[in-house]
Amino acid sequence: MVISALHRKLGRDLRRLWAQALAIALVLASGVATLVLGQGAVASLSDTRAQYYAQNRFADVFAEVTRAPRAILGEIEAIEGVLAAEARIVRLGRPDLPEMAEPGALLVVSLPGEGRPGGGLNLLHLRQGRLPDPLAEHEVAISADFAAAHRLRPGTSFDVVLNGRRHAVTVTGIALSPEFIYALAPGEMMPDPARFGILWMPRAPLEAAFDMKGAFSSVAVRLAPGAAQTRVIAALDRILAPYGGTGATGREDQTSHAFLDAELQQLRAMVQVLPPIFLLVAAMLVHTVLSRLIALEREQIGLLKALGYGRREIAAHYLGFVAVIALIGIALGFAAGAWLGAGLARLYAQFFSFPFLVFSRDPQVYALAGLITLAAALGGAVKAVRSVIALPPAVAMAPPAPPVYRRLSGWGAGPPLRQSSRMVWRHLAHWPGRTAGSCLGVVMAVAILVAAFWSEGSIAAMISATFQRAERQDAQLSFVADAAPAALHAARALPGVLVAEPFRAAPVRISNGPRAKRLAITGRPATAQLSRVLAPDLRPMPMPEDGLILSEALAEALALRPGDLATVDFLDGRRLTRQIRVSGISLGYVGLGAAMEIGALDRAMGDGPRLSGVDLALDPAQMPAFFTAVKATPELGALSLKARTLTRFRATLAQNITVMTSVFATLAGIIAVGVVYNFARIALSEQGRELASLRVLGFTRAEVAGVLFAELAVVVACAQPLGWLIGHGIGRAMAAAFSSDLYRVPFVMGREVYATASLIVCGAAFLSALAIRGRLNRLDLIGVLKTRE
Repeated sequence: MVISALHRKLGRDLRRLWAQALAIALVLASGVATLVLGQGAVASLSDTRAQYYAQNRFADVFAEVTRAPRAILGEIEAIEGVLAAEARIVRLGRPDLPEMAEPGALLVVSLPGEGRPGGGLNLLHLRQGRLPDPLAEHEVAISADFAAAHRLRPGTSFDVVLNGRRHAVTVTGIALSPEFIYALAPGEMMPDPARFGILWMPRAPLEAAFDMKGAFSSVAVRLAPGAAQTRVIAALDRILAPYGGTGATGREDQTSHAFLDAELQQLRAMVQVLPPIFLLVAAMLVHTVLSRLIALEREQIGLLKALGYGRREIAAHYLGFVAVIALIGIALGFAAGAWLGAGLARLYAQFFSFPFLVFSRDPQVYALAGLITLAAALGGAVKAVRSVIALPPAVAMAPPAPPVYRRLSGWGAGPPLRQSSRMVWRHLAHWPGRTAGSCLGVVMAVAILVAAFWSEGSIAAMISATFQRAERQDAQLSFVADAAPAALHAARALPGVLVAEPFRAAPVRISNGPRAKRLAITGRPATAQLSRVLAPDLRPMPMPEDGLILSEALAEALALRPGDLATVDFLDGRRLTRQIRVSGISLGYVGLGAAMEIGALDRAMGDGPRLSGVDLALDPAQMPAFFTAVKATPELGALSLKARTLTRFRATLAQNITVMTSVFATLAGIIAVGVVYNFARIALSEQGRELASLRVLGFTRAEVAGVLFAELAVVVACAQPLGWLIGHGIGRAMAAAFSSDLYRVPFVMGREVYATASLIVCGAAFLSALAIRGRLNRLDLIGVLKTRE
């Protein structure tokens, strides 16, 4: 095969400029990897969830009820748009395992599809063993995470406390459910599989344990394609209202699904922010390197034109040079994106209970990433290639005019400096476009690092406000059902209890015109000390006598301000509707919050004083005795421990932050090295004659290197403030994108973030300088000083 002269020249150019080409390819690879990683993770979670939901018949609407007869199930199924409905028994139980010093909880659910020919809804996916026999009262299936935490296997037996009575059960299967991909215990912020799990058992023993013969406490509904969900929910609420229904909700408000949606929202935000930055910097690098290459090859271009090569052939040659670099970067990006994606899939598998989770390798994602990257690289080369086409042969064969440094004042002259510093200043000022482009690359490296590290301060602020200022209790006891005020005295009598404060949680729908949110209003004592409501300035807010305090997120969602009237539909008790004035806006980082003084809440509900639970301050020395007493008092309900919640919160976020900041720091380092190294190589090529002249005049190698490195230092130093500013903006935008109804991420940026980002970029610049120093030491003084005639 005959290789054309231009192809041979292309190979020589790539070998000669391999280091610069590799630096550009790595920047392109970073953009490709981020795009593949982000899009692949979004596709992976979305496709896995959709497939899992479809295979296991995940419901579209859920409703809880105090006690409803199964006879009304036919009425529910007759609602227009309902494809299938399943009545279930769902109650809290307590596991009695020897190794559990701290009381835990189990959400006990009747077996899905029991006795139904269609197979039911929210079907289980077996990991081990088999499903319980519907006729066997002591057989159960257990959720996989809880089983792993306690080493439970098929055949293991243990006791479960149901409605105050102990039941011996035997595990027949380890299972997963689309309803509990992200399983949270009542009152918890983070999953804790060691203290909370799901237990599926036949209906008969549950009916006997909770006096639910011929009744149900929960219903799941699957909608027909195109059905109007709001109409189905309204009809379902009308049917269930007489039986203590607390309001039906759509899939979007189901806890597990909502957490997955929040994760997808964060991933989409990452895809929108990071890849464009990498591709912008790569396009700038391509333009800079190619412009310099063309300037150095003016004579060769003129000879090629004189020998008969057309403008298109020469332009295609240089575009091919860029295309080869881009293809190398795309290939590296594909490999890195697939590797990082597989690791991300494993990370997701730790937090979400999927039966399968494979990182998506959709060809469309790879094709999109490749095409966008190739277009960015070629776009950066277009202007430089135009200059190739515009050069006539006679002009191209002549050396370019030397730069003119004749101005003694203004920008070109610069401030009064020593001679070597003046050389640096005037060289940077003579090519302001190239200098600005190099600064922009370093700016983006700093900005990415600032945007990566901002979350540490934000998480610390979130933890401080939530767990140290607002929630100061050691434990929270949630009763099985709302209790009389005497339950507070029983809680205070438990061993180790120093302070006990009551609370009431009332399920409501708060609306303002067409805007509405379903949540729970928490009633607190007017002078609560353990669980407090904080103002935006972090000061505790006293509970007003008759007003409603909304969290910032809820107030924004409902467009309410202090003084406005909110419509509150109580979904429990007497199901009243009240107009309540908003008396204040509180700070809230977790969920949508609404609070009232507990007496005012009782009056608004019209059913007298009731308690949903108590917040407790405990004596650490008597913790074991307290746990023993709680285990012996089943009616006290679920126990949430703040210290354990905080530990899980920190551990989960710390792992996420470590992974993300490591990836960001690596990618930003690649940008910094790519930009600074290319800038230094170009500066060395352009100033070879001047630097060699200094060596001949007696300057040492260190002094000559100092001239070149001073240029690098100026570029890196000038980039820092703008990088901080842009990174600040990116971080603020990411905080806004990450916020949802589940979490509201505060934006806190400390000085240490800027310092860390700058140190990493300066370290990358130092490594680039070391690589250039070797070339300076090998500078051919005679060859460089030769003058073309």
